[in-house]
Amino acid sequence: MASLLPLIQDILPMILPASVSLTKAADILPPEPEPSEAEGASPAVRVISRHAIVDKTDRMCASVLILKPNSSSSIRHHGEQETILYTVSGKGALLSQPKGDDEEPQRHELGPGDFAFIPAWTEHQAVNESEEADLHLVLIRSGGQPVEVNLTDWGGEQVKDGPNR
Repeated sequence: MASLLPLIQDILPMILPASVSLTKAADILPPEPEPSEAEGASPAVRVISRHAIVDKTDRMCASVLILKPNSSSSIRHHGEQETILYTVSGKGALLSQPKGDDEEPQRHELGPGDFAFIPAWTEHQAVNESEEADLHLVLIRSGGQPVEVNLTDWGGEQVKDGPNR
């Protein structure tokens, strides 16, 4: 019986095909601020993370990460998930875990159309040092739900409070 399981998993999608799932950009991306809001006294959000495709399969999920000018994500890793990062627009850098205690993080320049592979458990940080343009990234991860573990520093403890994205 156990030998039939792989065969059933291969044939079942042909018999009962799944439907396409679509997430519209308007449902992910934040609206452009009104001129009065952009000049308001409250500080603007500098890093925006939105899930695009989640829980549609247990094999992968997708998120969008937008970094405003002069901002960076937290230092983080994605647990056991492997990640492919795609740069949609803007220029920035992907910093990855330093090899030694006295070393600087490895720097990988990012531009439109660039891909990066981030292995499981690898600490990294996305950085936008631009003065005027947003950095738009798409992250495709193994697993049905994104895992984001924010850290206090390179090799640091997990951040206990705050957003988990």
